[in-house]
Amino acid sequence: MSSSLPIRASPLRAPRSSQRRDAAVSKAVLVAVKISFVLMCCGSSYLAGSLFGHQSLDSTLVHAPMSVGRLMHGDSLPASASRDCAEAERKLVEAKVKEELQKQQGSAIRKAEPTNKANTASESPRFPKTTGKFANGMGRIKKDDLVQFFDFGNPMEPGRGGKEDAIIIYQHKNALPSSDESLAHAAQYNDRNGLPLMDPKTATENCDALNVIFTDNPGSTRQCTAVIGNFESYHIQRWMRVDTVKSTPIKPELPLAMVSRGYASRGKANFYAPPSDGKFSPVKRHWKMLLTFLQHVDGVLDDLKPILEKIARNNAVIVLTCNLGQSALLVNFICSARRRGFDLSNVLLFPTDLETKELAEGLGLTTYYDAMNMGPLPSGEAKRYGDKNFKAMMYAKVLCVLYPLMLGYDVLFQDVDIVWIRDPMQYFHDDSKSSNNFDVIFQHDGSYSVRYAPYTANSGFYYARANKRTQYLFTSMLYHADLIITWDSHQQLLVQLLAEHSSLFGLQVQVLGRDTEMFPGGYHFHQRRDFMKKLMRRETETYIFHMSWTENKTNKLLFLRQLGEWYVNEKCVGKTARDILGGSPSSVGDALFRPCCAAEPIFSCHFRDKPSKLPCLKSDPIDKNGRSFW
Repeated sequence: MSSSLPIRASPLRAPRSSQRRDAAVSKAVLVAVKISFVLMCCGSSYLAGSLFGHQSLDSTLVHAPMSVGRLMHGDSLPASASRDCAEAERKLVEAKVKEELQKQQGSAIRKAEPTNKANTASESPRFPKTTGKFANGMGRIKKDDLVQFFDFGNPMEPGRGGKEDAIIIYQHKNALPSSDESLAHAAQYNDRNGLPLMDPKTATENCDALNVIFTDNPGSTRQCTAVIGNFESYHIQRWMRVDTVKSTPIKPELPLAMVSRGYASRGKANFYAPPSDGKFSPVKRHWKMLLTFLQHVDGVLDDLKPILEKIARNNAVIVLTCNLGQSALLVNFICSARRRGFDLSNVLLFPTDLETKELAEGLGLTTYYDAMNMGPLPSGEAKRYGDKNFKAMMYAKVLCVLYPLMLGYDVLFQDVDIVWIRDPMQYFHDDSKSSNNFDVIFQHDGSYSVRYAPYTANSGFYYARANKRTQYLFTSMLYHADLIITWDSHQQLLVQLLAEHSSLFGLQVQVLGRDTEMFPGGYHFHQRRDFMKKLMRRETETYIFHMSWTENKTNKLLFLRQLGEWYVNEKCVGKTARDILGGSPSSVGDALFRPCCAAEPIFSCHFRDKPSKLPCLKSDPIDKNGRSFW
């Protein structure tokens, strides 16, 4: 796969000052030619009149007024000679016009040259010679044009609110545009017209390398950016007026001090090293888990190889992981997908307990139970984001993606709180999509917290193509799993590794736009009422809906019921296969489908201020002062 920056399209070129200058010259030349032509006509008429007047003195004015041809050839001019004369006149006029045109253009160029020299002499350079090794010119490009021309992969907001333009700095004179001298001149010299506006193609036509910096101002602080000519660095140092020992917010009286890139202006450090000492040290706990993995990884891969060979389609599989505490959401995914006619034969579940394994197999799903690595994980549900059960399950999310990648299979990973509207594999296997240029493609999380910068990737729905870059990405996640324990987040670690591996190894990362209709989630549910109404009317190009941004399983279930996306009969919610079937589970696959999967979605109202398939005006709001969705 090529690691070159994907180019999306060739944008329209911005108007150039040279074009305006050429138009003015052409207009002046045209006027001059017209004047010359009139003078020629007048001269011909004068000559004819003079000769006619001369002849009239010597004759009795019997003949009609003489033409130029008759004046030259006499009265007995034949018709053919008359035509030849007319042609000669036409050629004479054309030659004269061409001569005048060349004269006028030469005059315009000569007049323009000293003016440019004078302007250069009177204009000051945009950068002094003391920055000549790293700053020789500057221009601007419309942000929307730039991100349309280059597919950077980062999620992009429209250029507005003071972010309409991007700035380009030319670190070498030869990097300046050569196809338009006026733009190159304006980029180097202050002509009092501001930074020149360029189109992306012209602006970058001579750039052998392009360093791209995405910047914002989190917290709307009095932020500055320093560019220093020095040994190249692909990381940005961050300095703030804070006391890092006491973790204070910004205080103007304090000196600038270097901080973590995750230090928030309110005084919280989001990235911190895990302690290696103490009884519950995340590092030592991680060592034990890693040791177990290393001791058994070869056996696991041997077990998985025939399973993946059987179920993979187009060398890709869909993987999930789940414990009994979250099994109701897993059952809903299976029931909703099957009731809509989707084929789940390429889906592989990594259950973390035997009860979940039996449930999934009773609904026709393929499973693999990694008893040594996942057996010790808790079977209870997470009560909230980041609690101990939540963090434990995040380790399973690392392994279930790493295993198929190590065996050379592409992986679509998804959480169990997802319902399919269309088969998402159709999107990732569409050769016409620009996503084919990327190693990993993520759903947008919706949050712009500094913890998720620069990608704000959702770790609950993404596609990874099997190659050495993605294999090492998830191997690195395994090696850094102590940070999942320390930071209470699998997502936070994954985003930071995406940034590091993109810079270090050229990992091609794409995060789909937040406002895309194709892969909506909790952001849309809670903040995009207009979209949710369209979604429920099936007026969007949606593949999946992800019930993210929700505190716990209970609320996820209620929200999905209210959306009309719940397909699990009550007798199967939170129950084991043995409970449902009244004893030992049947050895025949699909035994749970009929008793558990409702033929139609089960709807009920719960919160009037959240999206609902039907109006829920009599229900209480879940948010304080929440207004009705309908």
